[in-house]
Amino acid sequence: MSQTPLTEARERELVEKVELRLALSDTTTKFQQSLDTFLAPLLLKLASPHASVRQAVFNSLKNILSRLNGSTEIKLPVTKLVKQAQNPSTDKNNDPSLESNVALYSLLLASKGIDRITTGEKNDLLPLLMNGISHLASTTEKARMFHIICKILLTWKAPLKGSPEEEKMRDFLHLSNDDDLQFLLSYFTKFFLLNPARPDPNTPTIIPRGYTCPGLAISDVSFFTYEAGVTFTKDQMNKFKFAIFKFVCNGFVPDDQLLVKFLAVCSTDKSTISDSALQFWKRLSIPYEDQDFIQYLIDLYTGIKTTGIPPVNPLLQEKILSILNSSVIATSNAQNVSLICSIGLHSSEHKLRSQCLNFIRHVAKYNHQNLLPTDTDSINTNIASLIRNNLHAEGWPKLQLGESTPAFNTTILQRRLQYETLGDILMKEFSLVEDLSFIEFLFDSLQGDLSEFRASIQEALISLTPHLRKLPSSSKDKLKGILKNLLSDDFNLQEASSDQNTKDSTMACRFVAIKFSNAAFEFSDPEARMFNIWGTSRNNKFDVIEESWKGLHPYWYRVNQASNNNNIIKTEDRLASKIEETEFPDFEDFVILLLKELNIAETSKTATLHDCLNTAVRFLKQILISQSIKGESTIVVQDQDWSVRIDKGIEVDDKIPELMKSHIARLDQDLLVKLLRRICSEFVIKNDVGNVISLSNYQDFVFGETLLMFVKLSNILLLQKVQDFSLDLLHYIEGIQVNNNKDLEIAATCLGIIISSVEQATETESMMKPLSQSDIASIPLSTLYVASYVLPRLYLRNKINLIPSSYIETLVTAVLQHLAENKSKPIILNLIGQICKYGLLLTLTSTARINFLEAVFQSLENKLINDELAIEQWGYLSLYSNEMNNFEKVFEKLFETHVSKQMEFLFSSGEALSILAGGWTSKYLMKQLDLVDISVERIQSLFNTNHVSFILKKIFEACDSTKPSLRKAACIWLLSLVQFLGKDETIIENCKSIHLRFMRFLADKDEVLQESAARGLSIVYEIGNTDLQEDMVKGLLRSFTDSTESVKINSGSISEETTLFEPGVMNTGDGSISTYKDILNLASEVGDPALVYKFMSVAKSSTLWSSRKGIAFGLGAIMSKSSLEKLLLQDEGTANKLIPKLFRYRFDPYPTVSRSMNEIWNTLITDSTATITLYFDAILRELLTGMSNKEWRVREASTNALLQLVQTQPQEKFSDQILEIWTMGFRTMDDIKESVRETGTKFTTVLSKMLARSIDTSKGITPEKSKEILETILPFFLGTKGLNSDAEDVRKFALSTVIDLVKTTGSAIKPFAPHLVYEFTLLFSSIEPQAFNYLALNAANYKIDSNLIDTHRKNGVTSSPLFETIDKLISISDDDSLEEHVNSTIKSIKKSVGLPSKVAASQVLVLLVKRFSTDLKPYCGKLLKACLNMLDDRNEAVCVAFANSMGYLFKIAGLDKAVKYSKLLTERYFSANNASSKKIVGVTIESIMTQASSQFETLGDIFMPVIFIGSNDTESVIRSLYAKIWTEASSSGVGTVKLYLNEILNLLSSNIKSNDFVIRRTCAKAVSSLGDKVDTSIQDKQISNLFAILKEALVGRSWDGKELLVDALVLSVSKFGDYVQEHGELNESLKKTLNLEILRKNDEYVKKILCPYAKFIKIFPSSEMLATLLEVSQNVLSKLVVDSEGSGSKNETENESNVSAKRIKIGTDMNRKSSKENIANEEYTVQLLNSMVDIYAKLMKNDVDTSPTPLVNFIVRTLEWLYSNDNVIYTWRTQLATNEIGYNLLDFCMKNYETTLFSPIERLWELSVKYNSSKETIENVKLKLVKFGGKLMGTFPQVRSKVEATLLSLPEIDTTSRLAIELKNIGL
Repeated sequence: MSQTPLTEARERELVEKVELRLALSDTTTKFQQSLDTFLAPLLLKLASPHASVRQAVFNSLKNILSRLNGSTEIKLPVTKLVKQAQNPSTDKNNDPSLESNVALYSLLLASKGIDRITTGEKNDLLPLLMNGISHLASTTEKARMFHIICKILLTWKAPLKGSPEEEKMRDFLHLSNDDDLQFLLSYFTKFFLLNPARPDPNTPTIIPRGYTCPGLAISDVSFFTYEAGVTFTKDQMNKFKFAIFKFVCNGFVPDDQLLVKFLAVCSTDKSTISDSALQFWKRLSIPYEDQDFIQYLIDLYTGIKTTGIPPVNPLLQEKILSILNSSVIATSNAQNVSLICSIGLHSSEHKLRSQCLNFIRHVAKYNHQNLLPTDTDSINTNIASLIRNNLHAEGWPKLQLGESTPAFNTTILQRRLQYETLGDILMKEFSLVEDLSFIEFLFDSLQGDLSEFRASIQEALISLTPHLRKLPSSSKDKLKGILKNLLSDDFNLQEASSDQNTKDSTMACRFVAIKFSNAAFEFSDPEARMFNIWGTSRNNKFDVIEESWKGLHPYWYRVNQASNNNNIIKTEDRLASKIEETEFPDFEDFVILLLKELNIAETSKTATLHDCLNTAVRFLKQILISQSIKGESTIVVQDQDWSVRIDKGIEVDDKIPELMKSHIARLDQDLLVKLLRRICSEFVIKNDVGNVISLSNYQDFVFGETLLMFVKLSNILLLQKVQDFSLDLLHYIEGIQVNNNKDLEIAATCLGIIISSVEQATETESMMKPLSQSDIASIPLSTLYVASYVLPRLYLRNKINLIPSSYIETLVTAVLQHLAENKSKPIILNLIGQICKYGLLLTLTSTARINFLEAVFQSLENKLINDELAIEQWGYLSLYSNEMNNFEKVFEKLFETHVSKQMEFLFSSGEALSILAGGWTSKYLMKQLDLVDISVERIQSLFNTNHVSFILKKIFEACDSTKPSLRKAACIWLLSLVQFLGKDETIIENCKSIHLRFMRFLADKDEVLQESAARGLSIVYEIGNTDLQEDMVKGLLRSFTDSTESVKINSGSISEETTLFEPGVMNTGDGSISTYKDILNLASEVGDPALVYKFMSVAKSSTLWSSRKGIAFGLGAIMSKSSLEKLLLQDEGTANKLIPKLFRYRFDPYPTVSRSMNEIWNTLITDSTATITLYFDAILRELLTGMSNKEWRVREASTNALLQLVQTQPQEKFSDQILEIWTMGFRTMDDIKESVRETGTKFTTVLSKMLARSIDTSKGITPEKSKEILETILPFFLGTKGLNSDAEDVRKFALSTVIDLVKTTGSAIKPFAPHLVYEFTLLFSSIEPQAFNYLALNAANYKIDSNLIDTHRKNGVTSSPLFETIDKLISISDDDSLEEHVNSTIKSIKKSVGLPSKVAASQVLVLLVKRFSTDLKPYCGKLLKACLNMLDDRNEAVCVAFANSMGYLFKIAGLDKAVKYSKLLTERYFSANNASSKKIVGVTIESIMTQASSQFETLGDIFMPVIFIGSNDTESVIRSLYAKIWTEASSSGVGTVKLYLNEILNLLSSNIKSNDFVIRRTCAKAVSSLGDKVDTSIQDKQISNLFAILKEALVGRSWDGKELLVDALVLSVSKFGDYVQEHGELNESLKKTLNLEILRKNDEYVKKILCPYAKFIKIFPSSEMLATLLEVSQNVLSKLVVDSEGSGSKNETENESNVSAKRIKIGTDMNRKSSKENIANEEYTVQLLNSMVDIYAKLMKNDVDTSPTPLVNFIVRTLEWLYSNDNVIYTWRTQLATNEIGYNLLDFCMKNYETTLFSPIERLWELSVKYNSSKETIENVKLKLVKFGGKLMGTFPQVRSKVEATLLSLPEIDTTSRLAIELKNIGL
């Protein structure tokens, strides 16, 4: 039935009754009780529908509040009020607003009540307050509840971070509803955004309303202030913030990761909290990619318009941006990005703007498209334009500094960052670059802004190069205009000659311009190449010139193009290692452009072309050659050495000139004439009338060389068109005295070719006219020069008849005359060569010719050594040796030149020898024919000489010589013969012999000879026929495989053991090396020795290449390339053998070998990647085999090669061999050779990183794939080749690798976690430094505490990275692996050897408990058993570790297991045979108490008894430990003892008769302590049990410590005397027991129990027992003896006596008197006598039947004995005791005994007077004597006079104030 609603009157009546009750509560206590009962129900009436009732409640509340304000001691029922606020128990039909009144006023009073309760009570309220706060009915209720929580937090004390207390706090504060947690966290966080409002001076008490704070809506501010009914000052707010921060960060949340939002806000608070928040923040894992977290930060930063939340303050915005700069997800929303950037860039805070710029760069990196404006969103902003506008606003193109500018450094840094950011944006988005507006802006900035920004702007521009190739044609044309303006003219440079900054900015612009040119335009673009040419101007800086040259070099151009590609490209493409033919600009187009620019340059003196015309001509020459040979196979290849190849190609490759002739013939002849005229002008500089016609500011040999090249290769028609050049050339030659010989030769050659091609003889005759003079001396040298070049060419063209023969005779005569006079010798020698080599001398008569030749021979024959020009002419003269019959002489003179040490000269003499041997059949001479229409056969017919056989024989002899200089010359000469006369039959016939000589030279120590021989071998092999080649191969094979063969190569041949260098030359430490030996080895390994000839040809010879003349031989080697490529394509078997071995040789540890092998590889392999892919398996097998080779070089090379292979190939390709790869990698790590070990370490390091990446699921690897790899690799790492390897380095590396795997793998490694944990646990001991183990074993020797060492060792385990790995493995494990974890852990506990592993195993148990908690419960039995067994370990640190683990296990153990192992622990204590074992039991119990407090309370009846007994242990350390545990475990000592008394008694009963007497003593002390702690309120049964235990324990013989039982028994009797009195049987049995004990034969034991025995008699007097006491006492005292030698310290007085006092001898009475033994005996006797006095007192007081007389007589006799016996020597102690005993005897004396006792007391007085009244007696004794005398006079008046006389005599002996006072007190 529903309850009938109360009427208004009834409700009002009830309210009035409550008010009356409250009013009648006249005391504070009563009022508080009334409030507790009635306050909450009273507040419920606020929900009444009747206004009068509600008003009555309000009136009542006013009275209540008034009384409350008057007394702060009154407590309110806070808990009831809070519960009522959370759930008002009102009628459901009530108005909700009325119910809200109930909640609000309940909370109002609860808030008041909070201030009146204790801190503990406040803390207990927290869970109640927090649970359900999010579901309160109204915002006001939530606000007030929140404020109450904050008030409590002001006094809340934070637990220590990471402590068990924090875990307990988490459990205590646990919120069942996650909504409550999120609500509180949200408002705790918002509170830190709150700012105190400025109070209104007019209304200071009114809470402000409607104001906002950055980051908070008006409603949020109202929540904390108006709704909560409070306002804050700055100090109050800081206190609240500090309290909230402590609370939130220390136990409030179940996981600290939930605090990221809170800490992000707190970390910028203006109070000191920010520092703590930052430290905490660093410990968290920031969820940078969590959408909720990032969006929360973005909303804080930007504010939320829809809810009216403004952005947070700039400081927090900076913090937020620093977080967003690490988040990719923050860049994903274009609108967010736009808002963030807009706010940041418009901010006046420089730091915020800088952070914003960094954010923009971050966005540009990951989501650059979000920086662009979109058509659909008007909010979105063009960020790039915004930055440009900012730069304009700051001053542009130059920064304007003014008063408003902040710190200079800050401004500079920020503007630089703006340029860099702009560059990042533009780099990512092509559309912004397309119209070139930003490029123009940046160029202007680079030119005009401060130098501090130059690098940033330059970098921004250069970053745009990848876009430039994609520009539309219109933009490219515009870009060309920009670049041309920057490069084509030096006007700005010349104007700013003194302004270095302008120069530098111009250079920076030019550098970028060249970069742009190379990136934007094809190599074939003439204008782009002209930009590069301008860039080479000498006025430019080196970096500009260098970059420009790259744009003119096809190879480096391709490299640049590859680097400008943002896409992922192959390495060989990036390095341009694949040789491709880059198309050059069209020759005619480039010529037209050049001529056009030259026309401009003629009118502009500042045109850049004036300074780089030489480069333009050189590039023009290169274009011509490249286009001529396009598609043809020549030595010109576009590789790194292209420039050398193209410069020397015409000289070396016969094919190139022929191709060029054809190409030139196809060109526009008129255009060529214009070009040649300009080149000629640059060459001759001035025309025939002396006017300067050159435009170039610098002379360069390229002008003359290029002119000569064209003239040589042009046809007759073209030559006739340039006939007018002859006058300028002639004029140039006329300046013979000032022009250099090289240029004169070029001018004369050109003139000779041009003039000889002209049909008319007019000009020729005019030039030769001076030869018609009779006075030879007057003929100008220039005329002789011209004639020497023109006439021979006329002769060859059959036009010599146009010139009178006398001219030739005059020329010859004049030359001889100059030679004789030794004038202009180099010129004259050159002219002689021109006259001789083309056959002009043949036009003379035989006599004239011979005379001329003899004169020249005679002039030169002794001047040949080291004169290249002379030796060259000697060769030309040798053409006439047959006619002169002086062949042998000519040869001998040439032969004598072998003594020269100049390599260039030796090559020149080789050239001369080739002429002597073959005449015009020598290629050397044939290449000097420069008339295109004259065949060489015609000249050969003029000079029919052949001495090859003779010269070859002589060279062979020289080769076999032992003279080093001759052998060197012979090698070069032999190379010259095969190079220049290779087609001669004699050479071909002698190939075998030549091959033999070159083989010998190959082993020479001289590198020149080695390389020359290598080149010679390849040439010989190429020119021989098939049979010859086969024989050469066999001979070669025998040369290093079988030196005993009959056809072996004689002395000088090489073998595997040949030493190629003198000891120490190479300084390798491992024997000698040679490139060519390795080439032989390579050929041998492949099984095709013939390859060696091709390899030797291909391997670049550095020495030959560095030689001016030798380069021709080196360049010629490239011709073998095609034959090798063909071989590899056709012979698959050879390729399969060769490529793997060649790949390995590329990584040889010796640079010379690896360099040569790389040359071979790069030459043979055009597509390296494809080749490696094709032969991957063979290469991998070769390398793995090589890693175990016996030769260290092979091992090291194989390892390096394999490193490169695995880095460049997909892992799938070698996944099947991964274990073998790792095996070999670990083997190299343990190699005997250090360099191999280093390489192995590097290799395995890379492997480990690859492995980590391959299984890292965060990088996109699937868990299945990761698991598959781990299943393969982990057993290897954990096996004998990894963690269990014999090599320490391998073990360490394997360990670090596995640790890295665990860190990066994620869940994929979960199935392997148990086994890994097991292996890691066992590994701890093996990885511990042996020094620790040694120190632990020898601690005593070094006076070190071994426990301290063990503590450090134990700490090292838990703090090691390995243990962190174990922690992670367990944390990622799931329930499926629990059983396996348990089994592996138990196994590791059993198998662990050494402290570290055992400690680690114990900690693994702790981790398992923390991770699996109650899921581990079924396995607790096994784990507890394992721990219990480990408590017996001989190392205490290990035992302590497992004791701690048991504490954790008890936390989750079932009750049955907990009881079982608790009892086992108790048994261990009593069965322990040493103190350490007891200590471990105590540590275990303490751990259980700490870690499993609830279980400990449950098991208190098992643990508390043993703790109590342990707290009474005989060992002080054990006693202290258990006492500490007892104190912590018991709320009150006595109460706890009573609580567990039965259990304690049972445990004592079980163990007090233990066979271990240490346990007996402990139990005895425990019983004694028990008797002291309990009182008479315990049950009779417990008392009975206590006595029963004691009686039972006393049965049997005496033992050390048994006296403690007697003490305990007597103490118990004393405490429970009434019980004993009531139970007569017990009394009698106790007497019987004590009588039995006192009569034991053990004197020492009896002596100890005499006093307790006396104490018992005092409690229960007995004549028989008293008689026994006196008898036994007499016996005991008689046996007290002091050693005659004395064992104590010297008399105290001796120490205080004068130093000069006489020393007391050992053995004297004084020495015995002060001994410890004497003092102990004396004190014991006095104690016994005092006990007897106590009995006497009891006898007197209780008036029992027992007579005290015997007792008194015994006391007096004993005292007399003390003064007189020799066993115990009396001291002041006896004297003092005598007087005190006498006083006490009189004090307790009864009237009926006065007569009986007078005599013994009188004797006692007389005894005291005798010994205590001397001057030496101490004052205290005398005072006691006075008291004794006074008492005696009062008791026995008959002796008064006697006593008075004695006492009055005392002041006469020694007067003291105290003595006088004491005498006065007794009336004397």
